[in-house]
Amino acid sequence: MLRSSSRTSATGPFLVGMFVDALGNGLYVPLTLLFIQEVTGLPTPVVGLGVTVAATIGLAANPVAGVLIDRFDARTVLVGTYVIRALGFALYPLVSGFGPLIAVAAVIACGDRAFYPASSSYVAVLTKDGGRDRLYALMATARNVAFGLGGLLSAAAVSLAGGYALIAALNAASFVIASAFLLRIRPTPGEHPPSPARGGYRQVLTDGPFMGLVSVEQAFTLTKLILSVGLPLYAVSVLGAPPAVLGILYTINTLLVAAGQMGVRRLQRHARRTHAMALSGVVFIASCVLYALAAPLPPGPPRIAALVAATLVFTLAELMHATPSASLAAGAAPPALRGRYLAVHQMTWSVGQVVAPAGFSLLLGSAPLSLWGALATLLALASAGLLRLSARLPAEAVSDALDGRP
Repeated sequence: MLRSSSRTSATGPFLVGMFVDALGNGLYVPLTLLFIQEVTGLPTPVVGLGVTVAATIGLAANPVAGVLIDRFDARTVLVGTYVIRALGFALYPLVSGFGPLIAVAAVIACGDRAFYPASSSYVAVLTKDGGRDRLYALMATARNVAFGLGGLLSAAAVSLAGGYALIAALNAASFVIASAFLLRIRPTPGEHPPSPARGGYRQVLTDGPFMGLVSVEQAFTLTKLILSVGLPLYAVSVLGAPPAVLGILYTINTLLVAAGQMGVRRLQRHARRTHAMALSGVVFIASCVLYALAAPLPPGPPRIAALVAATLVFTLAELMHATPSASLAAGAAPPALRGRYLAVHQMTWSVGQVVAPAGFSLLLGSAPLSLWGALATLLALASAGLLRLSARLPAEAVSDALDGRP
């Protein structure tokens, strides 16, 4: 329970902003390349290359965001990410060439990359007196529900005349509305960095326990990318499953993550976060085994049933991992350098999105089952590493109970 009334009153507008933001993103993300092609009128190869170049440029926004968060505050940076993405989507319909495409897509990519350390840092500010796990779980629930609703609305929007331009306008509006909710929040005690940040990224990179945490998180991030990057190739190319199955698996995952986050969080509230994450690693390994066991089954319904079962176990592991991971990283970061610490922690996604497409394709192309063996090995090492890190990370980060907080 949040003890500060000002922080408690701030969580409502914050969560509404997160919901509206995700609703707009849900309209766009499932159709990303098609959306850009239809809005700009550019050929598919040009769009693909432009988005790749823009995403590469956007990687730099992650460490820059960390500096800005520590220099100013997380809420200011978070509002900034909304404003620049609103501008980017508003400009998309005006794009008519390769250069403008890169410029607009890069602005949006920078906003996307800066959003994650900023939002995670702001949760840490709002929950300084406790309740961090609960707010992370609530945020994940709100965003998954909104993202699912946005995906449904996108299917209706594209059937309308000018539907893609409408999606661009609605997504831009969602960022404006989300920033308006954040700006309504009065500054909370401790929102600004407590003192001038010293040490910079050198301190982060020489913090052995925290960098150990980042290393094990990379294994979990790669595993989570399976659902969007590796599983479509495995299910269709290796198992011969119809592409429509992928939509079913994605829907199962999205709905259960939205519905189960708070319940799983309640079950974990007395556990050490390192141990909760390690247990999620074991469950992720079980899902890898189930995905691998689908291959020797007869084609058709048996393989599809195995994919559904494996995805259910995968989703449970995802639920078990998400909240402890976010809370542990935020708690292990010194307040004066929290922006930089969480920016480094979020880089696991940037690295994963670079490594996963080529790595997963290579493993599936050479020996399909080796993908699951490689992930299971990484997860086993990560889970063991978390148990060793439990005594090296700050006690109040590992468990609120160790610090006497709820």
